[in-house]
Order: sequence, then C-alpha cells, then structure tokens
Amino acid sequence: MTARKLMMKYGVAMWLALLFAMILGQVPLFRDTTIGKLHASDVVQLIGYGGALVMAWLGVRRLAAAPQEGWTWLHPFQGLVLPLATLVAVSVAYGVMLLGAEPFLSKFGRTVYNWCFIAGIVASCVWCVMSWIRKCAPLVAEMEPRRLRRVA
Repeated sequence: MTARKLMMKYGVAMWLALLFAMILGQVPLFRDTTIGKLHASDVVQLIGYGGALVMAWLGVRRLAAAPQEGWTWLHPFQGLVLPLATLVAVSVAYGVMLLGAEPFLSKFGRTVYNWCFIAGIVASCVWCVMSWIRKCAPLVAEMEPRRLRRVA
C-alpha cells in the first residue's frame, strides 16, 4: 500500500475519532451523565482520543514495515520511526488514560500510575537510542557523502 493510501486510511479515521470525541465530549447530555465520579464525556473522550492514538501508532507501524518507493532519504532512519512513534504515543497516552482513570485513583494510585508512564517513556527512549546504535548509525555511516557541486 502506498504512503498516500495509508495516510488517507489511517489519517482520516484518526481525525474523525478526534473530531467526534471533541464534539461529543462537550454535549450537555454527556457532560451531565455520570456513574459515580466518572462522567460520560470523559468516557467518550477516552475512547475517541485513545482510538485516534492507536490508529496513528498502527499507521506509523505499517508505514515503517513497508518502505515507500521514492522515500530513499528515510531508509537509513527507518529503524527510528517505530520507536519514536511509540515514545510519542506513550507520552500522549498518559493524559488520555487519565480521563478514565483519574476519578478512581487515590493519591497512592496516582503515584503508581505516574511511575508506570515514567517507566514506559524511559523504556521508549532507551529503545530509540538502541535503534539508533544498532540500526541507523551503521546505515548512515555507509552512506556515500554528498559531493558539493563547484559553482563556477
């Protein structure tokens, strides 16, 4: 599948999920309806934003798995695409997951929640560094240096 088709497939679905989550999260029916401390608007936003985040990550994963023709500049850095997307996804997921979890977290639970995401973000950073060392750096080193044209 070409990059354009992938971006249309995942991109449009992602933006629709974001749009519906934003709109439905502001509708009075969803804002006023609760189950205990949990508002229906928080659930709708959690599902919409979480779905958009998952679709974005899956789209990047699919794009990273199949190198695109004409994107030769990306080839040496292809090993960094998925780790960087995971780092961004885990960082954004912190706030998204908090929409549904916050009403149920005590002070200790919030600390555990924070540390889980700190561990995930640090692990993603380590994955990025290791991907650079093992996959990208050797490919960049093998690249033929660009020769400057002599301007007459």
